[in-house]
Amino acid sequence: MKRFFAPALSFFLFFLTVTSSLFAENLQIVMPRLIYIGDTVEIHYIFHSDANFIGESESSPVAQIPLRTDYSLFAAQEEDFTVTHASLEKHGSEYTLNLRVIPWKTGFCQIPPFSLSSLLAFSQNEGSVKNAPAFVINLSPIEVKSLVQKTGNRSFLPQANPLVLPGTTALLVIFGIFAIIIFAVLLYILLHLPKVVRLIENFSYLYSLKKNSRKSIKKLLALQKESPKISSDKDFSEKVQHILRDFLKRRFGRDFSSVTTKALYPIFLDLSGGELGEHQGNAVEGVISLFSRLDFVRFSENGNLLPASENGGKDERESLCENAIRIIEEFDDDSDFSEEEA
Repeated sequence: MKRFFAPALSFFLFFLTVTSSLFAENLQIVMPRLIYIGDTVEIHYIFHSDANFIGESESSPVAQIPLRTDYSLFAAQEEDFTVTHASLEKHGSEYTLNLRVIPWKTGFCQIPPFSLSSLLAFSQNEGSVKNAPAFVINLSPIEVKSLVQKTGNRSFLPQANPLVLPGTTALLVIFGIFAIIIFAVLLYILLHLPKVVRLIENFSYLYSLKKNSRKSIKKLLALQKESPKISSDKDFSEKVQHILRDFLKRRFGRDFSSVTTKALYPIFLDLSGGELGEHQGNAVEGVISLFSRLDFVRFSENGNLLPASENGGKDERESLCENAIRIIEEFDDDSDFSEEEA
């Protein structure tokens, strides 16, 4: 008898519990069944009331209104959850409060009880809802599980290899080659520092010679263009001679401003070490010959430069400038003088 009575009693209690939950006044439906932190949770709270919360007429038994999610009670719980959607539906005397919630903490997430009338008034920008009773929504807590329970991983994932973009390997190889070349050059400089210093000094000296020549030639060409504006041949000859003396001074590091034409040869002989080569001799003879002609024009009473008709069809002023440029180029190409000075 007891064996039959015990199962029958258990079935009766189970049937009573199910029927009572089905016909309960309030019902809360939560989806999904398993909730993890960061998931979007749908909560539908169904209750029966004869009160008209929405404010629709009795001829419209079905209605729906949106509710604001920045309600003060929702905003105060932002660390625990966020309400992203809220609305209230009416089907006759049955109401459904729809909430969309994202929980941010594990464990049981509890939305505190709140007044539906207050939420409606806040959503409709009214002080209170007409003919609406003070109805309190009391939701059951929902259980939020951690991502560890969802994924099953209880340790950090293994370190992944770095992502290599296309062409990166080629760039690294090129940079490596350049780095090796730079390192080899620096090593060579350190091992041959005196030689490198002398090479730099020689290069700097030769560059200064070229710069001096270009500057002097530029002055002679400018003087040749300004020749029609210079009325006196003596003044023109003085300007040509001054440009050449200034060139020689920067070329050999000696003051040629007051050196007479007769003293030029001994000075160049001393600069060449006591003996002039063929190229040096031609350059020195050109300077002495040009200075002699310029001295004659400058200091003689009847010293005038020849016109084109008496100088082979070319004005002598032009010829003097061309001869001076040629002499500068000969000194510039004279490696013997360069080596002596270096």
